[in-house]
Amino acid sequence: MRVLLICPSFEEETFIGVLGLVAPPIGLAYVAAALENDGHEVKIIDMLAEKKDKSRIRKDIMEFKPRVVGVYSTAFNKSIEVINIAKGVDAHVKTMTGGPHATLVPEELLLKNQSLDVIVCGEGEVTVSELIKAWESNRDIKTIKGIVFRKNGHIVRTPPRPLIQDLDSLPFPARHLLPMEKYHFFGGLKLGTIVSSRGCPYGCRYCSVPVMYGKKWRPHSPESVVDEMEHLDANYDLDFILFVDDNFDLDKERTERICDEIVERGLDVVWGIQSATVHPEEEHLAKMRDAGCRVISYTIEAASNRAIDTMERETNKEEMKKIIDSTTKMGMMVVAHVVLGLPGEDREDVAETIKLMKELAPHYALFYLPTPYPGTKFYESAKEMDIIKELDWGKYTTGNPIIETKMLSLEEAKELNRMAWKEFYFDPKIIKNNLRTTYKFIRDGDVKLKHIPTLLYHITRTGVHLFRL
Repeated sequence: MRVLLICPSFEEETFIGVLGLVAPPIGLAYVAAALENDGHEVKIIDMLAEKKDKSRIRKDIMEFKPRVVGVYSTAFNKSIEVINIAKGVDAHVKTMTGGPHATLVPEELLLKNQSLDVIVCGEGEVTVSELIKAWESNRDIKTIKGIVFRKNGHIVRTPPRPLIQDLDSLPFPARHLLPMEKYHFFGGLKLGTIVSSRGCPYGCRYCSVPVMYGKKWRPHSPESVVDEMEHLDANYDLDFILFVDDNFDLDKERTERICDEIVERGLDVVWGIQSATVHPEEEHLAKMRDAGCRVISYTIEAASNRAIDTMERETNKEEMKKIIDSTTKMGMMVVAHVVLGLPGEDREDVAETIKLMKELAPHYALFYLPTPYPGTKFYESAKEMDIIKELDWGKYTTGNPIIETKMLSLEEAKELNRMAWKEFYFDPKIIKNNLRTTYKFIRDGDVKLKHIPTLLYHITRTGVHLFRL
């Protein structure tokens, strides 16, 4: 069966622009690999990376003539536009969507759009495989676990799909179907991504990861992780590999085994992790550095005293400083994720957070406004407090205010977020720190001379963007 998988374009958020990040839709590539193993003809379109608009998508659908169109759903409005286009081209085409947004509110999304046939909840590899087989043989889909669909005017939700326990059993993502040359980091470094684990045991108030991937952390084996790194290194001309797990180094021993495996195989790659747990021991960080790790991203989130209490975080400011100082000392770049304007915070609290981030001096601080996703404790408490003021799912981004509290209005929250970006990145200490680190990466060969023009362009473009915020 001919299957077309589409990742819609979306409005660029500030943090994506600052990082110069265009990343592959790795989830769709996993699903595509499973379908290719079943013998289906699969095509992936990444609208953002390929710069394709709705008219081009319509033409692609007409030319490829798929029997099934699957659309990844983060900002659902964009997904529905694509699904409507598919049905407009062929009223008989089967349509499905999956991803975080679809998994969180499937019934609502089905009720709002008659062009959508099925929503796949949670992990998609096995579910989509079974769904396509059922459609191909005209069988009833009601026995397939992990889906929500419409039947005789009613919404039907099947039992949840058990989580995939052996991630090593999955084939590598079908990256050959992606425009890999178009993905980059810091504007010019060719980027590949790996998901080395799934799930999160922490149950943070604001996080939707357990809804999508469960509360049990499920890792790939170290050998499988490094096999995939070797595959990327051998088949794609990459400059950087980014691990996009939510908890890459939850198991310190596994992390160190991965590092040992990289060194033992003589694999010369530069890599980083987008979400690290707290292991500030210098011996551990040194092992990661020696294996090629150059970027570590810490999820600090709550930085003011009030925010730390609100989000029930155990990390304190002294620990934050120790973590960032230790990582920087090891010669690695630090990215910090920070949430501004949590319930109970006022302007002074936000100012305290901004001041603290300038003192801690990570190389990059990414500032977000709090977003109450359905299925999270934060959503339930925000709903109970009646502070959710934005109901348009298309506006649920990290830079758009969703909640309004007695302390901060929607407009005040948005203005404080703009202020945070400007104050941090135009601080002389931060500028000097970043220039020093960039020079070190160039000197040590982690960034090649050929990348300097694109990096300079990215830095200039980012500065102009932040100035205009």
